[in-house]
Amino acid sequence: MIWCDGKLIKEEEFRISPLDRGLCHGLGLFETILAVNGKPCQLRRHLARLSIGLERFGTSCLDLDPSNLEKAVSTLLAGNGLIDGMARVRLAVSLGEGPLDRLDSGQCRMWITAATVGELKTELKAKFAPWRKNKESGLRGMKTASYAEHLLALDWARGEGVDEVIFFNTSDELCEAAMANVFLIKDGILRTPGLDSGCLAGVTREFILELAKENGIPCEVDRLMKKDLIGADGIFLSSSIRGPVFVNRLNEQEYEIHPLFHALRGLWMGEILKGRE
Repeated sequence: MIWCDGKLIKEEEFRISPLDRGLCHGLGLFETILAVNGKPCQLRRHLARLSIGLERFGTSCLDLDPSNLEKAVSTLLAGNGLIDGMARVRLAVSLGEGPLDRLDSGQCRMWITAATVGELKTELKAKFAPWRKNKESGLRGMKTASYAEHLLALDWARGEGVDEVIFFNTSDELCEAAMANVFLIKDGILRTPGLDSGCLAGVTREFILELAKENGIPCEVDRLMKKDLIGADGIFLSSSIRGPVFVNRLNEQEYEIHPLFHALRGLWMGEILKGRE
């Protein structure tokens, strides 16, 4: 079952126009949301980011009321028998049909899908990406449906025998991974690139920074370079479904799991299970 146009429908009943600009041109946005025991986690943070994306696209034609959407997601999870354990919820928005020289045609459409979460790794291997991210892109920081570059990077990683890639931007600054934000640990300090690097404004990135501050863990949001990454005591990635995941090998360099990572992952998991927004 999927949720669309205010109701649950069977997946095979979903229809989209061949002229839809989200389908044809990637003119859309999406959020991937973790659900635990039938309830979405940090939904308001995801909707806030989605709202900013819609504003940047110059449209406000969707109702993003958190209460209504929380009910929709909960109904969808129950309809798919996903009320126990973890599930992956995907909220997708297309700007619909319309001219190519005017984004807001009033044809926005939103639908929500849900699926089980497979086995989650808490460690992974990564390599530097073979190309750089454009920090001046008009889409920087947005979670858009124009996701081919990320999937291309992930496919390249699989071919290289690793799980993820680490991107630098066109100024040779550390940016992000294909599917996650990047954190370093150095001398007991948590460090991560600023949003001006072009990285995604990750929901879990924001949450980890909050948890660090609340628990007296020093953290810096700064301009980071390759030497900072190579010289780190530990590296981990963060995403909404997996939370913090440690990088145990970057290129040919091995890293031991750092105690600060264990602390942060424990804090993240504890707050998620408590349903903190």
